[in-house]
Amino acid sequence: MTSVTTRSLIRWTGPLAIFAGVLLLILGILPSLLLPARQPVLEWVLDDAWPALSVLAFVLALLMPLTLTGLYAGEVEETGRLGLLGYLIAFLGLLLFAAFQFDLAFVWPVLAAQAPELIDFSGPMFRDPPFSVVHSVMGPLHAVGIVVFGVATYRGRVFPRSCAVLFTIGIVLSAGILLPPLIIRPIGAVPAAVALAWMGYTLWRTEHQAPAAG
Repeated sequence: MTSVTTRSLIRWTGPLAIFAGVLLLILGILPSLLLPARQPVLEWVLDDAWPALSVLAFVLALLMPLTLTGLYAGEVEETGRLGLLGYLIAFLGLLLFAAFQFDLAFVWPVLAAQAPELIDFSGPMFRDPPFSVVHSVMGPLHAVGIVVFGVATYRGRVFPRSCAVLFTIGIVLSAGILLPPLIIRPIGAVPAAVALAWMGYTLWRTEHQAPAAG
């Protein structure tokens, strides 16, 4: 039996996922237009467009773990242990991305002005073992979790199977939306945004059509 808390989470995941999809679509397109791929990262951070883009990306990074939790709550029984495994791995990967995105939005602009060598991918920060390990692990961890979660979602049939495929491929390709190579991000962001909005609408429609608990 679904608890009131879980039903509330599922209900709010609908519009939340739709909003996340819109943000992802915007961030999939604008950085490629405003931050040319040939510029070094330092020039991106110093660009006038960086503050708005990086803060929007941070908001999206905060929304994604919540959205993933709601999506999983909507199919928890149907996806079983595979869904739980994918959710846990993907959730951890998304948390690491959110932490890194905080740095991109609020720490890197200060570093770009005061210590630009630290945000060079070949610089000392990226050679520091703790930082480099986390930075290297978060991408594969996120990708593996999303793929496992996507397979479980595909098998669970709560959402359309084509939606599960678009979500899996799109989210993996669009990870690290403000990191190079920018050419790959729009390719993933568009199907991922469509899938998120589609899944959000599916949850919203299902929840509003479900009979009230008596």
